[in-house]
Amino acid sequence: MKQVFFVSQNRHKFDEINRILSGHGINLGWKKLALLEPDFLSIEEIAKYKAKQAFEKVKKPVAVEDTGVFFEAFNSFPGVMAKRVFNGIGFDGLATLIRSVKNKRAYFETVICYSGGTRSFKCFSGKLHGTLVDSPRAMEADRLPYEKLFAPDRYSKVLAELSIEEKNKISHRGKAAQKLGRWLSKKT
Repeated sequence: MKQVFFVSQNRHKFDEINRILSGHGINLGWKKLALLEPDFLSIEEIAKYKAKQAFEKVKKPVAVEDTGVFFEAFNSFPGVMAKRVFNGIGFDGLATLIRSVKNKRAYFETVICYSGGTRSFKCFSGKLHGTLVDSPRAMEADRLPYEKLFAPDRYSKVLAELSIEEKNKISHRGKAAQKLGRWLSKKT
């Protein structure tokens, strides 16, 4: 079984990706490490930057992930700054923004970057389109903040109201992890 370490401080992301990769015969370990997330232009650039740091720290094959959420009405804001924006304005600020516009379309984009060395990178992306809701739902759920404000296309529920299994079948992160799993399976 191929051993890869997922480097992140976020247990939720590890759990989701691990469920998918285990189905591909990949043994995913978790290294809870802080990585710098510079404000580059693209999610892929940020993921590669993080993968380089992760490999230098772990010295074994690693995977890292970066996700952005893009609101159409705000020219793709908050984008790669989603975590910083949430930490700054919280649910109240996000709900105020969402309620202020008619166009509630948005999408998530995830890039998972694998590195087997400091100059070796392979990136896998996934997107999930949907609609923003005016107020967060499933506040009691131990899930990521934007999942409480985003209903995927063809769903009346927000992501936080879906089981992890159901979410992994459709989500941006699930799509990227499936691509990584298929690629790693072919490598071994």
